[in-house]
Amino acid sequence: MAKKSKKEIKKVAGIVAGVLAVVLVAGLFTTLFVKLDRQTTTTRIGGEAYSIGTLDDTGEPTETNTAIYMRKSITTDGLKCELAEDAKIKYELFFYDVEGKFLESTGDLTADWAGEVPEGAESVKVMITPTADEDGKVSLVEVLGYANQLTVTVNK
Repeated sequence: MAKKSKKEIKKVAGIVAGVLAVVLVAGLFTTLFVKLDRQTTTTRIGGEAYSIGTLDDTGEPTETNTAIYMRKSITTDGLKCELAEDAKIKYELFFYDVEGKFLESTGDLTADWAGEVPEGAESVKVMITPTADEDGKVSLVEVLGYANQLTVTVNK
């Protein structure tokens, strides 16, 4: 076996150092992106969060069978609402302060929403009203169907 010259050894060492540097930089970027992704994780609110009834002008629940409403308020951080393409509902957002005091509502919405949250609002409830219900009354079996026509997401 012939001895390798110093020039060849330096060349191999340079290549190894370069490969290690690329691997290290790739690992750092991967770690950074994973951490950033975890910071902005979103949560989708499912149909189980709703009950039959409405929210009145003061943001309080009322017993009716014409709509569904979110039982517990959720954070306004990253709030986004997206209607399904063939949705047969309208919805309204009810905003509350940190103490749970009702602030205001949006009125009926029939398009996607990612608007500005009112000043002081920390939480929100959603009320969904069907626009094409055959008998005008929401039954227990219809709750999930109406809730699934609106995708509500917030930051976790």
